[in-house]
Amino acid sequence: MSDDNCYVLKSGDKQVFGPTSLESIIGWASEAKISPLDKISLDGKETWLRAPMVEELQMDWLIEMSDNYLYGPTNVATIQEFLATGEINEHVAVINCLNGKEHRLGDLPFFQASPHHIRSAETTFVGTQYGRDGDPEAGLHHRVQLLEKQLMEYQRVVDQWQEGYESLKKQFIEATGREPL
Repeated sequence: MSDDNCYVLKSGDKQVFGPTSLESIIGWASEAKISPLDKISLDGKETWLRAPMVEELQMDWLIEMSDNYLYGPTNVATIQEFLATGEINEHVAVINCLNGKEHRLGDLPFFQASPHHIRSAETTFVGTQYGRDGDPEAGLHHRVQLLEKQLMEYQRVVDQWQEGYESLKKQFIEATGREPL
């Protein structure tokens, strides 16, 4: 499978994003940009899976909202987003889909490790390393690798935009004989 052969189909507007890498989609999920209703293709749009079925996205939690509506399954980053926006608090019940156990959010290790009242690039992922293998160091190392790869990808895109801008600016100057406003 190619590194950039993955797609996201948004449930709301049916917009498709990709091709991109699985690492990028993992990043989007950790930024709370993937809904439990979105679909993911890991094979160039041959097959589609609901986002929670893609194990790497770690969408393992159901949140019992105040109106008894269950949201999810979703991941730790989305829970942190809901905390930061005040949609939930530490007293909300969450259900771990991997083992079926219900917990009070405030009792979970990722909540206690999370600066949940502040939402920023520096705090979004704190605590998300808890989960699958129980090794926080391995989770952090993996997350740093993903972020470094994303950063390089974003820098490449910025460089392409900069080259495009310079090319258009040159064309404008040649056509008009003056600098753009």
